[in-house]
Order: sequence, then C-alpha cells, then structure tokens
Amino acid sequence: MEAGRTPHDPALNALVGALGVRDPDFRAWWAGHQVRGPRQLTKTYLHPVVGALTLDVQQFSVDIHPDQQLTAYTTEPGSSSHEALRFLLQWSAADTGRGTESPA
Repeated sequence: MEAGRTPHDPALNALVGALGVRDPDFRAWWAGHQVRGPRQLTKTYLHPVVGALTLDVQQFSVDIHPDQQLTAYTTEPGSSSHEALRFLLQWSAADTGRGTESPA
C-alpha cells in the first residue's frame, strides 16, 4: 500500500529491489500484488437479539488520509444474516420512534 501511495520513494524502491533479489517468494508475491494482504474477508458476530450474523467486510484506503480506512459490512441478499439485519433496522426504527412524540 505504501508503494502505491509513494511510488517514487527511493528508499522504498531500494528495499523492494533488495528483497526481490534475495527472496524468490517475495519476488513472486510482489509481481502478483499479494503483498497487500486480504482486503475482503468474512466475519461472524453473535448479536444478543438475532444471534449469529455473517458479514462480508471490505476495507478501502482513504488516499488523502493514509492512516484511515473506510470499512463496509454487507450480507448476501436473501441470507439469514440479511434478514436479521433488516429485522434489526426495523426494530431500532420502532424503538427510536417511541417516546419522541410531543405531549398533547
């Protein structure tokens, strides 16, 4: 990721070059762009109301703030986790609607 942000950094380029010369695995990983690590994964959470939720997690870099990331959680449409999230959305909307009416 750092090489993508600063492609003309001489120290970083020297390090990549040295690692490529010394380590054939690194050379293959670098060529295949596998040195970044996984950017998409699946996580399962145990929610106290709906139980297990399996979510796909994607992380995106924020170019103007390299130390920050945007993380998006999604579900497979029609899955039990998708239905559980829809339920929680409706449940929380109903809960926030209570007690907000102005007195008569």
